[in-house]
Amino acid sequence: MANSKGKEASLKAFISSDDKISNLPDAVIVRILSFLPTKKAVETSVLSKRWVWLWTLVPTLDFEESFRCMFDDEARMKFAHFVYRVLLLNKADSVKKFRLNCNENYGQFCINTWVCSAIERGLQEVDICISEEAEEEDIVKLPSDLFLTKTLKVLKLRGGIMFDVPSSVSLPSLKILHLLRVNYANGESILSFISGCLSLEELSIDIRIRPQTMVNFNISIPTLKSLSLTLYYDFHDGPHEEEVEINASALEYLHYSSSGFTPKQYYVENFPCIIEANISFPDCHKTQLFRALNRVKFLRLVWHRNFWRPARNSFPFFVNLNELELHGAINWLVVSLFLQNSPKLETLLVHDKMFVRNGGCKWTQPRPVPTCFLSSLSMVCFKDFEGLDDELKMVEYFLKKARVLRTMEIYTINLSSDSKRCFLKKLSMFQKSSKTCQLSLN
Repeated sequence: MANSKGKEASLKAFISSDDKISNLPDAVIVRILSFLPTKKAVETSVLSKRWVWLWTLVPTLDFEESFRCMFDDEARMKFAHFVYRVLLLNKADSVKKFRLNCNENYGQFCINTWVCSAIERGLQEVDICISEEAEEEDIVKLPSDLFLTKTLKVLKLRGGIMFDVPSSVSLPSLKILHLLRVNYANGESILSFISGCLSLEELSIDIRIRPQTMVNFNISIPTLKSLSLTLYYDFHDGPHEEEVEINASALEYLHYSSSGFTPKQYYVENFPCIIEANISFPDCHKTQLFRALNRVKFLRLVWHRNFWRPARNSFPFFVNLNELELHGAINWLVVSLFLQNSPKLETLLVHDKMFVRNGGCKWTQPRPVPTCFLSSLSMVCFKDFEGLDDELKMVEYFLKKARVLRTMEIYTINLSSDSKRCFLKKLSMFQKSSKTCQLSLN
């Protein structure tokens, strides 16, 4: 009780100190309150008579239960009562955003009642997160009306939600869709849903693939600009029959991550508008996705195992690549081919020296000298260097041939102080083609 009175006093003191906020029009104050969690917006009702009902005009509903609700029945009842009361008293012309973050203990009927109440008010954005710890029988299935909300622009679902798509889906205004660690009624749920989204621009899927839920991803969306696809495999034995098909001619950003295994097959069209890609593979034996990125400007590649030794004549030519970051089980051949086939490369970062420790192929000088060495490559960073002969040969080649290089940063690993001094002495003796190049050893 004392704590509640203290909050009330501090709020009143804040307003009365100059009272500039109270002099603002109601519409401006309501706009300010819309950026607060609903609980905080309601608390402003104690400030004065004018503020008593201003929170009921806020078109944004943001409900998040407290940690106490996880183990306190009374706290859960108070939270549910609060949500019902706010929905009942809200007088905004429409609900622009409905956000709910809670555990599964409120039950499907209760949660669906809250969602439906918002849907009836011209809902534009839905963000629902249910605890991922929900038991199978407690997973919440959302109302089918949600999939027919023509005003809906943003849909974000996470955790203990059953994504069970009805036969009819119509979301003509939907621009942003996030499905993060939700459960799927069947392997066709995603495909059925996407077919009813004709204006989708941003799609993010984070899915845990289980033997009982095999999903094929056919993402054919001409309006899509951003795609994030993260696959986790919950099993290691048995066949992996998933297929990934991506046809998105307007795509500008791609994040693709597959842990454990790669899908059986990729079917990927070229991405003529691609700007940035972040790709993480467990291995590299399927390169069709990689070849589709030949127009990318910023590229980050991660391989977890299995060296990739691509054929020179099939390696993609990256016409726009400005910045390249390589991690994991790469080798000198991959580095060399990227240099040869990236004429506009400006920044190169190489991390995690697994390729040397595990017998990666020897450093071989690119022939002829890469075009980027003559006109664009200005920054190079190597991490986890051990002072090995091939590393020194590569550094010497970069310093000798890169004419516009401004910065080379080398981060060592497992080197004693004496070894570092020896390494630095060798580096200082290398000829530099660029007079402005700054070399640092960390």
